Amino acid sequence: MKNIILLFVIVLFCIFRVEAQKNTNKFRIGLTTSLEKNVSSDIMALDKIAGYSADYNKTNYRLGLSVEYQFKEKISINTAINYSNKDFTGTYYCVACNFFAAPSPEHIDFRFIEIPMTLKYYFLPNKVKLFGEFGVANLLSLNKEVTDNTYSLGIKFGGGLAYNLTEKISLQIAMNYTNGISKLNKESDFKLKTLALGIGIMKRL
Repeated sequence: MKNIILLFVIVLFCIFRVEAQKNTNKFRIGLTTSLEKNVSSDIMALDKIAGYSADYNKTNYRLGLSVEYQFKEKISINTAINYSNKDFTGTYYCVACNFFAAPSPEHIDFRFIEIPMTLKYYFLPNKVKLFGEFGVANLLSLNKEVTDNTYSLGIKFGGGLAYNLTEKISLQIAMNYTNGISKLNKESDFKLKTLALGIGIMKRL
């Protein structure tokens, strides 16, 4: 499964690179931001005996720079570099430890650099366009205290609408779901799952 996804990313990247050299006017670049809801398991195991009981009560967000290439009339290739905040409140547990006092809930930094690679399909060719999106999300962990693996992979899919403000500038609103398929810790089956609602401004070059 992971090899198939890696091949998908490589193919998209190659298409993106070749087409970029031929058609610079088909590019759009912009800023996007999202509010995120962590919908992962309430138990974040670090290994076989310890971890955190998680309360995803924090306001999380994602912010970054996006690039879109219009590959066909209704199909575009998309990538981005995002900073993602997925902090939560965690209560440490250890099934083999004898605590003098029960651990108290604490703020856990849980942050990533995200590099998605997706395909968008636009359903309506009008001023207001509906679209669906599918691809992968590459996540690079910035907090080694709670993750063994600095890299993880997820499947990303969702949809939204784009509204052309001018001939070159569009407003996009999208909702997407990212389902982690690789582990964040070597001795744990915990995988990241997030739901996001975002907005962005894109400009055609």
